[in-house]
Amino acid sequence: QASRSIRLTGHSFRRAAMPADDEIIEEDQSETSDIELEEDAPSGDVPEGLSPVGAAAYTALRDQHSRYKGIAWNVTHGKVIGEVAQTPLERFWDEQITPELRETHSDAFAEKIGEILSRGVEFVDFASLGPPDGKFAEQMAAAIRRLHESGNKVVVRILTGNIIGMPTDNKALLKVLTDGLPQETSVQLWIGSWRKGLSWNHSKIIAVDGKYLLQGGHNVWDAHYLKWNPVRDISMEAEGPVAQDGHIFINRMWRWISKKESQHRSWWGTLDFKPRLMKSRVGLVHWPEGNKEYPPMFKRTEKPLPLPTAFGQGDIAMISCGRYGELHKTTETANPSDSAIAAMLGSAEKSIKLSLQDFGPLALPLPTGPLAIPGGVWPKEYLGAIASAIYQRGVNVDIVLSAPNSIPADMSATEANYGNGWTCEDVASEIIKAIQQNFPEADQRRLSGLVAINLKVTYMRSTCGSEDWPDGLAANHAKFFILDDMAYYLGSQNLYIADLAEWGLIVDNEEQTRKVLDEYWNKLWAVSFDSLPKEKKSLDVAKVLQGCGVIRTTPPDASLTDEQWEELLLKRRGAGLGGRKLRLAVLLKSASNVGVEENPCFCHPCLRSLTTMVGLTDILSAGSSDAYVRLRVVDHDGHTVGVPVESHVVWDGGLNPIWNEQFEFECLDSPETYTLKMTLLDKDSLLGMKGDWADWLVAEDELGNASMPLSELLRTRMWQHKDVAVTEGHFSDATVHVAFNTYEDWGS
Repeated sequence: QASRSIRLTGHSFRRAAMPADDEIIEEDQSETSDIELEEDAPSGDVPEGLSPVGAAAYTALRDQHSRYKGIAWNVTHGKVIGEVAQTPLERFWDEQITPELRETHSDAFAEKIGEILSRGVEFVDFASLGPPDGKFAEQMAAAIRRLHESGNKVVVRILTGNIIGMPTDNKALLKVLTDGLPQETSVQLWIGSWRKGLSWNHSKIIAVDGKYLLQGGHNVWDAHYLKWNPVRDISMEAEGPVAQDGHIFINRMWRWISKKESQHRSWWGTLDFKPRLMKSRVGLVHWPEGNKEYPPMFKRTEKPLPLPTAFGQGDIAMISCGRYGELHKTTETANPSDSAIAAMLGSAEKSIKLSLQDFGPLALPLPTGPLAIPGGVWPKEYLGAIASAIYQRGVNVDIVLSAPNSIPADMSATEANYGNGWTCEDVASEIIKAIQQNFPEADQRRLSGLVAINLKVTYMRSTCGSEDWPDGLAANHAKFFILDDMAYYLGSQNLYIADLAEWGLIVDNEEQTRKVLDEYWNKLWAVSFDSLPKEKKSLDVAKVLQGCGVIRTTPPDASLTDEQWEELLLKRRGAGLGGRKLRLAVLLKSASNVGVEENPCFCHPCLRSLTTMVGLTDILSAGSSDAYVRLRVVDHDGHTVGVPVESHVVWDGGLNPIWNEQFEFECLDSPETYTLKMTLLDKDSLLGMKGDWADWLVAEDELGNASMPLSELLRTRMWQHKDVAVTEGHFSDATVHVAFNTYEDWGS
């Protein structure tokens, strides 16, 4: 239901040299560090100071992902600052959110984000799934204003994912964050977004000057977190060398955005341009206008200390770990955090406590029970580690999940949907099924005892205030788990399978873990489990065991009804995983006869003088346009679908400007009923009048508008070339030359 251009910046460009590697992950670390990162201990040894849980994670990372040390994972240290950052705030485990607080209960978290960003002196990084809105955007804009007022030369990089069907409008975000600020500033700001295939950024990181860090599960969406029926989530603030790892992880995504953007720009205007069906989408804008096109990389200034030395300075052990999804070059050693999480779960000797959005893939609600969407699988490795812990060592496993299909505030299922659709018994059955698969000798009596004693699965619950999930069941967005009450993971990575870019921290300190237990887990468990009537606390053992025979994944050859497909699309869109995959590729090739012949009405000397005075000089001569095109898809009611996009400007393009620029419009619900509108514009001029005020005067459909009904396109992967006449406006004799591709997904 949205459109997206591969290119989003409207500024003038200067080519910059980019790295030559095909992908972003290489063994060389020179671009991310001014120093060589060394192992804290010899290759075969575990660094002194790690707990058994931390040692298990480290061993998996060292053995399987050594090439990514210092890039996607690292043994480091720092201080956890204050209490765990919760929304709603910690007090609302005991208090109810009243009507007076329904839109202010968690403002403090948005303010904390603005305050941390404002600390920047040299380098500020922000990464999230999507762009901020509401109070989050206000706080970020205020922070950028404070950075401007400080006079410091500060680099600010804001990075988001580019979700299928939920495009990031970087230009609109730039306008929000810099509104009212002058071009004369010492702040250097870049906003970028990316997607490769089905991977995009999902990490949530604020890193400032290599000293300050805020990271965890929170997105920056007002209606999800700051209104009534808020999503429950946690993040953490830290200081110290650990913050550098956040910058370094973000570096690699920025390198890929810059590389892809540079490649795309190199094609513009070339006669040998060849359109291609691309799986990658990037966007990049910068500010102020004189700024460089591509952001600099953060340089590591110091390596972490040996842990015993760091402990002497009051720091605690941490392991940063992340994954880049499809950006990894070598699949065999990709995604380090996956291995670290599995190793942590497999190391437990006494207890595993998990607070998660869900365990299984997105599910379709069928009469026979939930069924995974086509291609959706359960996390076999994680389930196997938990199964072994329960069966072999008698580990107690407590799990808190989001209530299925939880929708915050007054949002719709297409805007937000927390909880993938599985019941507590479904999740328990998959864990017991993993025991059966790994330990065939397990008998029903033993399994019954494990379900009754060792395994507890419950839904997230609230205090049931009138503004806080009155029915009790609540949305959980945390990605948090504790092992043996000695170490915990807190970050962005869900345990259900999603091949996204993720990052988080393993905090390996027993005292800090006890602190988080008191601040978060114990309160969560008291409301979500301990307060329940006895009959609701225990899983239905018979139902769980019977459920072990249920197939919850969709066979490859399964067919879905139209109603089931509609349900699937709604769930994908609400979960932030995109919507329907009907796409349209548009190649804007060129235009002909884009010019204004000399108008005899302006031949009188007095009128010539007047036009010169007010800046209408271009209207007196032919072919002097600086042409660009605004493209938008509209539905049958004339409403714009998704985000309008713009071509680059062909300066002094004459009568026949050449663009050769490709755009992608994605997740179109019913493209056969849509129309592509193309508006020809002259940069910063209205028939020659220069300045932004002239553009403001332009009525979009008056300067020159061409329309192409998409119903005329064929269902094919071949490019369909069209010459579309400009039928309205001053360039009404012009023709726009375009090509279309429907990916053989739709059309006549």
